[in-house]
Amino acid sequence: MDSAHKTAIIIRGTITAVLFLAGFAFPLIWIAAAFFAYTTYSAFPDPEPDTPENMYRPRQSTVTADNPDWREYFLTACESPAETAFLEAMINGYGLKPDNGILIAAGIEMDMQTEYKPYRLDFLINKWLVVEVDGAAWHSSSEAVERDGIRDEFFKAKGFSVLRIPAKTVFQTPTKAVDMVRAAIARGRPPQKVVVKSPPISVAKTFTNSAKSVGKFLDDLDAHVTKATAIDKAIGPAKQAFSTEKTVVDSAMKTARQAVDLEAQLSADPNLRKHFDATHAELEELIQSTKAKYVRDKPEAPTTITISPITRPESHPDSNINAAILLAYLNLTGDRARYFNDVRAQISNDPRLSSHVKEHLERLGCHAVWTEIEKRPQPFGIKSDLL
Repeated sequence: MDSAHKTAIIIRGTITAVLFLAGFAFPLIWIAAAFFAYTTYSAFPDPEPDTPENMYRPRQSTVTADNPDWREYFLTACESPAETAFLEAMINGYGLKPDNGILIAAGIEMDMQTEYKPYRLDFLINKWLVVEVDGAAWHSSSEAVERDGIRDEFFKAKGFSVLRIPAKTVFQTPTKAVDMVRAAIARGRPPQKVVVKSPPISVAKTFTNSAKSVGKFLDDLDAHVTKATAIDKAIGPAKQAFSTEKTVVDSAMKTARQAVDLEAQLSADPNLRKHFDATHAELEELIQSTKAKYVRDKPEAPTTITISPITRPESHPDSNINAAILLAYLNLTGDRARYFNDVRAQISNDPRLSSHVKEHLERLGCHAVWTEIEKRPQPFGIKSDLL
């Protein structure tokens, strides 16, 4: 940023401050203050674009090729047999050697288990090629295919290329897996965003440019409102469904813990159980007689809660808004996966809760919620939100 540009920003900032103070006496002046604040902000140069090079976090390691166990160090970092087989094939196919925590050879550098919020990548090659080794157990269902698609779109929007290699290919023909990587590298990285820097703004043109920015300010404000409205409309039903799921599950878990605690107390004191059973029988008889007296021909309607299934939102014609919607949906499904995994862990730690939770949910008509809890736990965190 040159001195003229800095001076123009200082002038706009000063005007903004003066108008803001004047607004305490004449509130309408705050509108002008808001406008000049926006033009001051817009005068700052655009930041460098997010690229794979400046956005990902590599693993830190000091292991070198001089260490006789360096292969074992990298192989033990793999999270599945398929990843291990792929890594061995790449080391042999390219002659990779360790260097500052990554594996390198002529024309290639490969990192693994790289954090890239909100995910973790299986492998990252040349800082732009994401390689995922897909096992059938985690990637064959329709839900997994959908989540993988959202994950891929996320990385492509950030400037990466994505290569998915089936686990069976790695096991049966490892050289073919290496050839798939060679072909992806040969195709080259996707085009990156180009920053077009604005020319310096002279002090004389500061007010002229500010006036011309009025239309842009209003357009940006309208676009922001439109984007927020579209996201809320697309994700709103899924957010409401997840909120209802949490409400009924939290209620079921609380009821289950109370039942388990009560059962433990009764088991520890036979005399207490005797009195409890007698009181419970009397109370149940009173409830039934009351129903027979006052309800009569009006059968009691069961209390049920309807929860709509969570589905991927429809595509939006605006690509930017569509990307924002997909990211919001991605975060929601990640939060949901973590929540249900936590519930499964609690039930696994105390299996006595299971029958009570199931009974409570089915009494509310939430059979699908119990089915979700019964599913096999999914690994989650940076990577598995959308595995």
